[in-house]
Amino acid sequence: MPTPESQLQSLLEAGEQLLQAQTALKNDNRVLRDQLKAAEEALNQAKQERSSHHNLSTPTPSIPALTAEELDALVEEIDSCIALLKP
Repeated sequence: MPTPESQLQSLLEAGEQLLQAQTALKNDNRVLRDQLKAAEEALNQAKQERSSHHNLSTPTPSIPALTAEELDALVEEIDSCIALLKP
């Protein structure tokens, strides 16, 4: 039968092992959080680069958009041109 001293020693050793395991897990957690933060930053930067590249590839109109009246006049002119082409 184990003596109280040996039981206490076993408990102290088990407690020390648990503390070491906790410290190792905290370190692993810190490393993983750092990796996650770096990955999120890289992802955000890639999104920004993609977004800015996408925006640059979209041409900007060099002339202003037509007003409703100008558009109606253009449609009427096209219609009259089509009418002239018909026999």
